Amino acid sequence: MANEAPDPETAETVAASPDAVRLEGELEETKKRFEEVLTRLAYLQAELENTRKRAAREMDQAVLYANEALVARLLPVLDDMDAAVQSAKGKEGKGLDMIRENIVKALREAGLEEIPAEARPFDPFVHECIQLVEDNTLPDGQVKEVVQKGYTFQKRVLRPARVAVVKHKTTESEGDQDG
Repeated sequence: MANEAPDPETAETVAASPDAVRLEGELEETKKRFEEVLTRLAYLQAELENTRKRAAREMDQAVLYANEALVARLLPVLDDMDAAVQSAKGKEGKGLDMIRENIVKALREAGLEEIPAEARPFDPFVHECIQLVEDNTLPDGQVKEVVQKGYTFQKRVLRPARVAVVKHKTTESEGDQDG
């Protein structure tokens, strides 16, 4: 038995010294703080990326709608050109029409589009009803006449089309059936 080797000391067999216990506690606390810092870093990275994306979107929006105020101020000029083309005859009318078409082309390239209205169902999102008219040849709620053209700019309504809408009168017998 004298030749037997002594048992190697293991963590279980050695009584934990006060320094080892303190160091293990500090190690666990440091691991927790490290995990918290990593979690916070991941959160901040995601927040930074979202801020970058939002700033890029806002910049795109600003560029997209930068000319909206200018185009809105040009709409009365376009209305006047339409009236001038309607009233002019001969070469003057042709010349005015060419100028109008060039203006419309430039505005279209910038993102202006006319809102289709005549002979379409009334849509309160793009039409403004300024008159109700009776017309038995058209269905109820359909646009009969465009009083002033409406326009969208970059898919947003810049000015609604001002229209006259068909509204059929109800008779006494129809009114009694409803209520």
